[in-house]
Amino acid sequence: MRSIQSKIGLTFLLLAFGVVVLLGLLVSYKIERLFIDRLHAQLETETQVIVSLLKESDKNKGRESIASMLNAISSSSNLRITLIASDGKVLFESWVPDSLLHTLGTHVALPEVIQAREKTVGSDSRSSKSTGEELLYVARFVQPRTFAHPSLASLQYVRVAMGLTEVRGIINDIRLNVLFVGIIVLLVVLVATRILSKAISKPIVEIATSVSDIKAGNLDRRLPVLSQDEVGKLAELINEMTDKLRRDIEQLKKLERVRSEFLGNVSHELRTPIFSLKGFLETLMDGAIDDPQVNREFVKKAYAHASRLDTLLIDLIEISRMESGEMKMSFRYFDLSDFLSQVKEDFEAEAGKKRQTLNVEIPQAAVSVYGDKERLRQALGNILDNAIKYSPDDSSILLKAAERDSRVEISVEDNGPGIPEEHLPRIFERFYRVDKTRSRNVGGTGLGLAIAKHIIEAHGSKIQVESEVGKGTRFWFELRK
Repeated sequence: MRSIQSKIGLTFLLLAFGVVVLLGLLVSYKIERLFIDRLHAQLETETQVIVSLLKESDKNKGRESIASMLNAISSSSNLRITLIASDGKVLFESWVPDSLLHTLGTHVALPEVIQAREKTVGSDSRSSKSTGEELLYVARFVQPRTFAHPSLASLQYVRVAMGLTEVRGIINDIRLNVLFVGIIVLLVVLVATRILSKAISKPIVEIATSVSDIKAGNLDRRLPVLSQDEVGKLAELINEMTDKLRRDIEQLKKLERVRSEFLGNVSHELRTPIFSLKGFLETLMDGAIDDPQVNREFVKKAYAHASRLDTLLIDLIEISRMESGEMKMSFRYFDLSDFLSQVKEDFEAEAGKKRQTLNVEIPQAAVSVYGDKERLRQALGNILDNAIKYSPDDSSILLKAAERDSRVEISVEDNGPGIPEEHLPRIFERFYRVDKTRSRNVGGTGLGLAIAKHIIEAHGSKIQVESEVGKGTRFWFELRK
């Protein structure tokens, strides 16, 4: 397996090689194009000069004078000069004797001639059939009867050409220089890459070693943050991850303790009614079922314990759905006054058994609040049910709503026995009971406040409590209006 240092080095080297090759090719192409374009422009100028000289030629002199002038220009400039008639016939060729002009054939279909006919000036580069040398041709179209000299009456194209051998040689020299510079650049990059890859890989190797220790269980290991770059940020993130992992493990241990406690509580809560049910049923089976004085009473007690089991299972399923996120809410606006009146009606009969008075205080103006009406009815009902159960006979319970800017505070206040301060932080835990003996005597599953807490928190609120022993308890939460 390759080390990260070798991977970084190879990546940089390949990247540098690709860049150097690409730049070399691009520079070479640009230089070649520059030379060709300059040569093309020079040849265009030469054709214009030749056209001007031909226009000024003395019509009284013979063709030899024109040939002598063109040969002189060809010799001094190393140009190949060709005069072409409108039918493509060669009238003059500086590199071919007049006696062999007839062997050149027609030039009317040559690329540079076709372009000149269409665009005034045309060009092409190719190897000459007569000399075999690669040449750049530039032809210029001239209007018929432009020249006064009789021998030029049919002249329509002036073409010049220059060999590209010298240009190619210069370009090849430049390419060699580019190659040499590229090799030097690659050597420099190679050395720099080794140094850089080592500097980059060293902290990464240290991080890998530290992560191996963390994987082995050493969560106290901390990485040194030596820079503010990506590697430094990685070290910071790993440190943060380690801290979170440590907290998560502590949380898992806590959850395991809670789970064990929960299972113990559930087992204890189930054991009592099940044991009682078995006792009543065994007594009935042993003959008490035939005793009219006890059978009906035992069946009623068995039914009461079965009902308690049913209520406990319903609450367990409910809180399980809430904690797993399966419980769906249906949020909408509803009238607060009607809502509180319904809750009061739900518990008036229960409160009446203890001659308790349920009072409701609401704002005079109509108020609508936002939430799941049925779930809030369940939560508020659990709180009110506890108030009724734990408050003494002939007491009063207040169900109150008060506006608080953009929210409404809903509270349940009783004048019952109150809750000792040390128990207040835990009363919303599942199965937590302040007075275990009394709690079972008054009924309930020990899950009512936990369910209420989940419902209210699902509304983006928080249930709160204040209590004083001997004076009563007040629960409250807020809803958006």
